[in-house]
Amino acid sequence: MSAMSPVHTEVFVARQPIYDASMAVVAYELLYRASPTSRSAQFGDPGGATLEVITGAALEIGLDRLAGGLPVHINFPEELLAKLPELPLQAEHVVIEVLEDVRATPQVLQGIRTLRTRGHRIALDDYSPQASDPRLLEVADIVKLETTHPPADELARLARDLRAAGLELIAENVESREHFERCIALGFKGFQGNFLQQPETFSARRVPVNRLAALRLATSLQSEDYSLDEVERLLSQDVSLSYRVLRCINSSYYNLPRRIDSIRQAIIILGLDTLRQLCGLLCLQGLDDRPPSLIVQAMTRGRMCEQLGKLAGARDAGPFFITGLFSLLNALLGIPTRKVVEELPLTPAVARALVAGEGQLGAALQCTRAYERGVWDHAVYEDLAPHLIRAAYVDALFWAEQSRALLSAA
Repeated sequence: MSAMSPVHTEVFVARQPIYDASMAVVAYELLYRASPTSRSAQFGDPGGATLEVITGAALEIGLDRLAGGLPVHINFPEELLAKLPELPLQAEHVVIEVLEDVRATPQVLQGIRTLRTRGHRIALDDYSPQASDPRLLEVADIVKLETTHPPADELARLARDLRAAGLELIAENVESREHFERCIALGFKGFQGNFLQQPETFSARRVPVNRLAALRLATSLQSEDYSLDEVERLLSQDVSLSYRVLRCINSSYYNLPRRIDSIRQAIIILGLDTLRQLCGLLCLQGLDDRPPSLIVQAMTRGRMCEQLGKLAGARDAGPFFITGLFSLLNALLGIPTRKVVEELPLTPAVARALVAGEGQLGAALQCTRAYERGVWDHAVYEDLAPHLIRAAYVDALFWAEQSRALLSAA
């Protein structure tokens, strides 16, 4: 078993300031960068790029370093608005920018309303009456306008109408002092562009994950009767896991009144379920020599087994999650399942489920495998209705994709 997972050694996030009329910085827009020399956000997966920005900013580089307590703007594509992930960010300090090509579908509008309920402000990025969906104005707080291309009279009319609707305006691509002063006269409150400052790229070095240590820790968390002392000992022995747990607990998502620097305190605050999933997923992080689809499949199995256990009334769904997650370790690590079971301190129930498909855990795993293959006659568990099993699978698919994207930058 390869203990250390190969990962890309650095994460990159660019920031561009947003100024007010007095030329004081009032916020920063955070932007995806693939390398320190990139001058634009080049990516094929907009949702994945956004999630990498979030995790890079919150868990690796640090929001304090990037924004110093000021609000940050983060771009959201349609796919993330329609199916919102949980965000490791303090909502009142994060403005969600809705990209210019987003349409106001019922799912998008519901996602935006949910973000507003959580405390986020909503900005429409690069808004244009000709290209943007005007229905989004009803759920926005801020509108960012491209100010270099529209004719002067058209820009003045648009700015007047938007301000009359109670929307705050930010001017994009401000290229000169004359341009800056003209936008002030039109009632813009925020200003962004190369005249003020170009995007600046920040980086942080990732800590490699000791996958075997994560596996051992994840298995030690299977039972509600786990020993806090034992978990603390295992976690403290591995610098990469300790680093990530402390980064997680001290991120703005938890918004704690003071910094946590004790592993024991972090374990207590995070709780059993969060620790299980964090450590279990870190086991699979950085498996660059294996198809990404295998990693997503393992995560999907873990989540679906967990959901099946909960739906059937299991007192503790943790063993279900571990069973599904570890069911593909033979393919991911290139060693037989029986050898995996021998090397890890798995409970007898999990071991039997993985090797022989026995018990309630084995039945949940068999149901999950059957659903993957579309063998509907065998996609059954306990007395759960088919629509509940289908719901568990759909939830698991989305959770796996989002979790992998989040952890790829962690």
